[in-house]
Amino acid sequence: MADKTNFTRDEWALLLRSPMNAGMAITAAAPSGLFGLLKESFAGGTALAQAATDPNANPLVKAVVADSDERWPGRRS
Repeated sequence: MADKTNFTRDEWALLLRSPMNAGMAITAAAPSGLFGLLKESFAGGTALAQAATDPNANPLVKAVVADSDERWPGRRS
């Protein structure tokens, strides 16, 4: 299974940005005003929080979430 050691520094940085980029793309694909934007933002954060605590979650996803939390503490509530 892939983990942080399988990626270069630049590739890992790209993976760390991917959840936010995906959320922005989803939001932009179907603009639904301020409330839609907030709902999409909270949905993305909730999915990441669930992945961090789910024992069955993909290890690569868990590593990305954990490293994101270390790099940007307080970013998620």
